[in-house]
Amino acid sequence: MFIGIDDTDSRDKYCTTYIGTLLMEQLEKKYKMDIPKLIRMNPMVKYKTRGNGGVSLRVLGKNDGAPLSNRDIEYIKETVINLVEKYSDFECEGTNPGIVFLSEENYNKNKEILNNYYKKVLKDIVDINYTKEILDKVGAEYIIYKKGLGIIGALGSIASNPPFTYELLTYRKKEKWGTKRTIDSNSVVEMDKKTIPYTYNNVDGNKQIIAPNTKCPVLYGIRGTKKETLLEAMNMVNSEEIDKYRIYLTNQGTDIHLRNFKIKDIYANTGVRVYGEVSSNPKNIKNIVLFEIKDHTGTINCIAYEPTKSFRNIIRALKMGDLVAVYGTVRDSPFEINIEKIKIIKLAKQYIKDKKCECGGTLKSKGKGSGYKCNKCKKTIPYNDIKLIEIKRDVIEGFYEVPVSARRHLSKPLLLF
Repeated sequence: MFIGIDDTDSRDKYCTTYIGTLLMEQLEKKYKMDIPKLIRMNPMVKYKTRGNGGVSLRVLGKNDGAPLSNRDIEYIKETVINLVEKYSDFECEGTNPGIVFLSEENYNKNKEILNNYYKKVLKDIVDINYTKEILDKVGAEYIIYKKGLGIIGALGSIASNPPFTYELLTYRKKEKWGTKRTIDSNSVVEMDKKTIPYTYNNVDGNKQIIAPNTKCPVLYGIRGTKKETLLEAMNMVNSEEIDKYRIYLTNQGTDIHLRNFKIKDIYANTGVRVYGEVSSNPKNIKNIVLFEIKDHTGTINCIAYEPTKSFRNIIRALKMGDLVAVYGTVRDSPFEINIEKIKIIKLAKQYIKDKKCECGGTLKSKGKGSGYKCNKCKKTIPYNDIKLIEIKRDVIEGFYEVPVSARRHLSKPLLLF
């Protein structure tokens, strides 16, 4: 039996993963449970509460190996509903919880439909009516609260499939909720050094970034590719007392939201991977850097915002003619790619004219296109015959990413490539 929940939290209160953790604790007493999933959907969705992530659980059967009875199923549904109603921020206008229940039989019969739905919630903006159609098609039950937008992510989490990574989430004592978190940054830096590359996105320089900035129950989260390493990492972090913790299977750090596009086919509010040639030198506009790329189908602007910090220097060093692959999400207005990563495939050669005469003098221009004359020996050189010197570029070919603090949940860090 599959259970999906989403959109229970707000920026000020609660967390859907906390409900998932409480449900796991409660249901594990009677049932064999699969690892819970925390699945991020399209980051361009504007009505998301925080990280656009849905949680799903799978009940495999009773602890004694027996299948679920109707009585078990009713008990599970009642437990889910009670916890969602207790720990959802119904006072927040933007919080619209949803619950989805799907039987194992209906899941197995509708894998293709569910797989297509998962792809759609990753790449597009999905409305609730479309989700209701899919829910009815696959024989799922659902409960909506207020606008009920949570059923979109709830089903998306159930429908998800690899690639996956892991996140270990720790939670605070209730009396600490809403207060400043106590986490020793130095211990997080040390943990990062000892566990990388099996954990990632823990620090930005010497600053820990594993703790959220909201008033939710989460103390911190550590992301990685090995469950055992996550447990070791948790024991290396010095913090206030942990109330409980849980490891979630997740699609974070996978780039699963990106697709290859020709420029003419790009549309707003989706994730793209585009290969092209830099067709305009980068421009500085206040704190942002903007440049244009082209392929045989068209052109599009690419932008690096202020939160990307020194990454913008990489972008500033680009020149017309450079061949690049741009990874990012597409804004609707202005229509442009918000860069998450860039691969500089081939740098265009840049030259300056050698204005040193062989006699040691300096060649001076005789006028536009008229050639050069030495100020010492008076020798003249035709305009097209002057030697060119290749300039060393300020950047080298390779892969570059925005700093950890500016990365999206779904962005795959280079250390995982």
